[in-house]
Amino acid sequence: MKRALILLLFGLVYASSALAGEVLSLTDCLRLALENYPRLKRLAARTQAREALKKAAEKDLLPRLSFGYRYSRLRDRQKIVILGHDVPISSYEMVEADLTLEVPVFYGFSLRIKKALAALEADVARVEEERGRQQIAFEVKKAYYGYLTAKRRVKEAQKSLMRLKEHLRMARAFYAKGLVARHQVLASEVAVAEAEHRLVLAQNALKIAGYRLNFLLNRKLTAPLSLRDTLALSPRIKALDAYLEEALSQRPEMQAARLALEMARKKIQLAKARYYPQVDLVGLYQKRGTDLLASQDPYWDRENIVFTLNLRLLLWDWGQRGDQVAAARAEALAQQEAVRELEKEIELEVRQAYLDFSAAKKRLKLAQKALQSAQENFRLEKARFKEGLAPTADVLDAEAFLAAAEAHHLEALAALKLAHAALLLAVGAPPLP
Repeated sequence: MKRALILLLFGLVYASSALAGEVLSLTDCLRLALENYPRLKRLAARTQAREALKKAAEKDLLPRLSFGYRYSRLRDRQKIVILGHDVPISSYEMVEADLTLEVPVFYGFSLRIKKALAALEADVARVEEERGRQQIAFEVKKAYYGYLTAKRRVKEAQKSLMRLKEHLRMARAFYAKGLVARHQVLASEVAVAEAEHRLVLAQNALKIAGYRLNFLLNRKLTAPLSLRDTLALSPRIKALDAYLEEALSQRPEMQAARLALEMARKKIQLAKARYYPQVDLVGLYQKRGTDLLASQDPYWDRENIVFTLNLRLLLWDWGQRGDQVAAARAEALAQQEAVRELEKEIELEVRQAYLDFSAAKKRLKLAQKALQSAQENFRLEKARFKEGLAPTADVLDAEAFLAAAEAHHLEALAALKLAHAALLLAVGAPPLP
């Protein structure tokens, strides 16, 4: 038994360590977030609620069965006078029980319209949930690439620190030989201290980026992360017209707006339904008596069955129904204009996101050229310092220029990825690739 328990604990520890050391891709992170993020669970619960209301509206068309029971205690028995004598026609206690079956026959189509409205509201909840999934996917992409960027910044800060430390050793060796002045050594020491500080800041930024990603994945904030680095992969895009067509057809906000317009038109029909009569068929089984079970009654019929056809028609309401129809038509017109406005807004978002992606691509090319130039410049200044042809200040300036070029190149890589993610969000692409 003890051996089995030890093996079980070892297996759990091994599984946990394997999960902690697993290299997560962007798709893995998206799946984890879409399965576990609390906001999406809330949206899913709201969708379930709308589906339940849809089923409830469907059942308004079905017959209903109800039971009623009444017990009464009279102070005086009911009587009638026959030939000058009081004749009782009831007991002091009265019990009435009934079983009622109500069948809605015609409600001016309002029940079917309400059923259709409930179905449309369920559809709206589904597309809102889908948009929530797309937004969470975008946040995960930002956090994913933010973490990769922060991790590369740490590596670049370490490389910068190593370059400056190497130069400091060289400056001290030259100073010991009397080849450079003391202030050049001091300047190198200050540069090393600043690089160490930048490394600490980069490491802190990496931790915060990890916390952010773990938060979106609904994991422990300090859980270890190992991600597949895809920053260098350049995303491919389609033509602008294809994205515009996709956005207007599949963007959840667009779908929700069109559903809202359909709902507004249904509400016009619902307002008009009040002009029609309402017809119900009621079947009633009655039972009455003087005991608690209504099993005996010496005065009246103990049981009876009644069928009733109820018709209700509102004849005059001071024009209230006309006002309600006019209000529903105005709401439908407003929603129609909202759909047109949203189409323009979505087109604007897609065009802007497309241009941002193109600009980010050009920025990356410039950053790559600037990085090559900075690397060559640092190599030359370092060689000139070794030959005694350049002071420390030139080497430090070249190293600072190289560090800035590396940072700009890294920012350009991340900006291209984020621009692509923003374009997919504007188009309304599925959250999982």
